[in-house]
Amino acid sequence: MDMHRRRTLPAALPPALAALCLLSGCSDAGPAAGDKPRVVSPPPAGTAGKVSGEVWTAGYNTDGQLGRRTAKDMDVALGPAMGLQGQGRLRGVLAMAGGGRHSLAILADHRVVAWGANDKSQLGDGTKTARAFPTPVRAPDGKPGNLSDVAAVAADADFSMALLGNGTVVTWGTGESGQRGIGRKAAPAFPTTLRRPDGRGPLTGVTAIAVNGRTGLALTKSGTVFGWGANRYGMVGDGTATDRPLPRPVRGPNGAPKLTGVRQISLGGRHALARLANGTVVAWGANNAGQLGDGTRRNHAAPTTVAGPHGLPILRNVTSVSAGANHNYALRGDGTVVAWGENVSGQLGNGSVEDSLRPVPVLGVRSSHLRGVAQIHASGTYGVAVLTDGTALTWGSGGKGQLGSGNLMPRSRPGTVVLTGGRPAGRVIGVGTGQRHLQLLMRW
Repeated sequence: MDMHRRRTLPAALPPALAALCLLSGCSDAGPAAGDKPRVVSPPPAGTAGKVSGEVWTAGYNTDGQLGRRTAKDMDVALGPAMGLQGQGRLRGVLAMAGGGRHSLAILADHRVVAWGANDKSQLGDGTKTARAFPTPVRAPDGKPGNLSDVAAVAADADFSMALLGNGTVVTWGTGESGQRGIGRKAAPAFPTTLRRPDGRGPLTGVTAIAVNGRTGLALTKSGTVFGWGANRYGMVGDGTATDRPLPRPVRGPNGAPKLTGVRQISLGGRHALARLANGTVVAWGANNAGQLGDGTRRNHAAPTTVAGPHGLPILRNVTSVSAGANHNYALRGDGTVVAWGENVSGQLGNGSVEDSLRPVPVLGVRSSHLRGVAQIHASGTYGVAVLTDGTALTWGSGGKGQLGSGNLMPRSRPGTVVLTGGRPAGRVIGVGTGQRHLQLLMRW
């Protein structure tokens, strides 16, 4: 396969609109009464778009996950990541993802590079050698060459995943909970292809992926979802607490055999979210901090509907969701954001440090509501918003510099980022959120 051929549309998606959903976001089909119609959703995190940029990073750096020319264990300001083999800067990048101690990026030719910790083979280069600068990920299943034709990437903890243009999924890194999705808990040093539920060949027709390091989710072109890996708290969504080394269909609410009509998926530390075509959200898994948003702290091994803010029974008009360790964000059609779950570090962005069992509005920098939001991202115990003008705002835990704010202080409402040398930030077009490090994709 020609690595320089840009095949941005998955071959498994015949309708043009379905392909557009992968790369450019989807319009909600059939909003609930009273909601604005035809709201356009931003592309999922880690999805390769048409515009490339330059990678800048901040935060924890004990394993070289910042990809920077620095010996410091952390950096509170954003600086440029190195290019391949440590030469120049990392430019021409289409999308990124951050793990616990490593980072991924999709290049303009749709190959993937990785850097940082590699003790669990999370860099996918066939070794366990850490890399301070970007290194190409190998082709899956022992094939020669590098991983190519990549449409999206996802990472967390010591695990990585890629969605290919043909609608199949490749995984690499640790496998102790079955998160490799190959039918066993062994973890080969090279990437492997996600299998079907019966193990007889690859899972196909996938349009989006999500991962939390121990559990994986795959959204298919039919609007159904498959989960696999760790399942102690029900995050696979199959109604059980049994780990799954092969994908299983996520059940629907109220005993339905399958969850349908899904447009977006996201995985938190021990819970999951799905945005439905009608602009509502369902959640499943652990609920110790109220991260399922149903007003309780009861775990659910199958999806339950997220409640609305201000006492409303259902959260509506949602265009994008993102799950952190124990908290979540939902971007709404009017450009505002609501958050729910754990808030010990101010990650809900509502000016407090109290957990919320239901969605609450995220505050603006100097206003009662954060407005004009184009993208929303959660990871660990912090959050990132990208505004329509390309400005990036961060909030939550900052103890390892992951807010890029210039200091190590947490903040309970959004604030701006700082670049090394006092350079003004460029227009942010993409975000990668590691557990304790931040990646911004910028253009000037």
